[in-house]
Amino acid sequence: MPLSNRSITYIFLMGLAALAVSAVYAYTPLALYGQADATSGAPNRGGTAGADTFNYPLGIEKDADGGMYVADRNNHRVLYFANDGDTTADKVYGQFGDFTAHISNNNGSGNSGAPSADNLSMPTAVALDSAGGLFVADRDNHRVLYFAPDGDTTADRVYGQASKFTTNMVQNDGAGNYSEPSADNLGTYILGLAVDSQDGLYVSDSSNHRVLYFANDGDTTADRVYGQFGDLTTNARNNDGSGRRGTPSADSLNFPRGIAVDANDGLYIADRDNNRVLYFNPGDDTTADRVFGQYGNFNTNVESNDGSGNVGTPNADNFSHPKDIGIGPEGGVYVSDTLHHRILYFRNDGNTTAEGTLGQFMNLTTGAANNDGSGADGTPSMDNLKEPQGVFIDAAGVIYITDTGNNRLLVFDCPQWK
Repeated sequence: MPLSNRSITYIFLMGLAALAVSAVYAYTPLALYGQADATSGAPNRGGTAGADTFNYPLGIEKDADGGMYVADRNNHRVLYFANDGDTTADKVYGQFGDFTAHISNNNGSGNSGAPSADNLSMPTAVALDSAGGLFVADRDNHRVLYFAPDGDTTADRVYGQASKFTTNMVQNDGAGNYSEPSADNLGTYILGLAVDSQDGLYVSDSSNHRVLYFANDGDTTADRVYGQFGDLTTNARNNDGSGRRGTPSADSLNFPRGIAVDANDGLYIADRDNNRVLYFNPGDDTTADRVFGQYGNFNTNVESNDGSGNVGTPNADNFSHPKDIGIGPEGGVYVSDTLHHRILYFRNDGNTTAEGTLGQFMNLTTGAANNDGSGADGTPSMDNLKEPQGVFIDAAGVIYITDTGNNRLLVFDCPQWK
């Protein structure tokens, strides 16, 4: 049966709409770090550490020159890649300049020793101040190190250990003993860092269920705390306001991870075990003003929330253990939705429904590890992700992702998200 003119017109218009949708959801892979090809995912390329390998990469940061820092956790180092067009690192922190060493608390002779200003143990996050000084979250040493912007790989300042580079006590009381939480110490896991426009430092003291803020005032004592109702001596999971464990609220946290600060100094926190991201308006108020991942409800923490407070499947409004946040130059929010194996993108419009995703072939309702294109688990490619964690967006809107489960870093351009 021949088609009518109306039918032909309809098909033509539908074709144009399909083209428009494909254009809207276009993305371009730009680079791959850490693996010889896009189908590989073994730690250290199946061998030993080198200047072009990763073993569980996490936090990412880029400097004013376009160079990139990556926290290479299980190699106990931070790698620096100069902006020179290749994917081989040019500097290493934590291993005395040796790209083949991967020793926890390297003592300078290739053996594991005591903590120092030159070594690291399981670094997780990196951040830069306005001068180019580097902060590193040194997880298993329960401290944050600061490296002055002089190119030296020896730290100049330490947070969490009473200004001592040679101790690594959890919740150090100042004399090297375990104690209760305070404004001067850190717990077992430090998993996120961010710097604001005044060079104040935010630290996710994850196992203490709090985020600490250190003003740029020359000391290493925290000036503000999020998640504990302003009390620097408590560490209750979902603090109910009395220092006891409670349920989620706009004032509590449950193992916070990544942190990001927008152009106005608004604060985002990936509240991992509450399966949400909290946003705090600029200022010193520690009550969240917006929540992503729980349909606007501050009192729920359901993984893969289906909108009714029940566990569902991935969609544009939910998370499964979000671990990091990046802010684009236009103010858009990028969240590594780790156990859904994707990055979600939220426009800078106050809406808490994602507009797009990377790692799932732009499908907002799938969450496969290394999606094979059909929504099933597959093997690594340039189109998929497995447990992504770090996410960073540069001034040009280019997206950098540590695809942690595949021990690699991917770089993408999504023109429609700029």
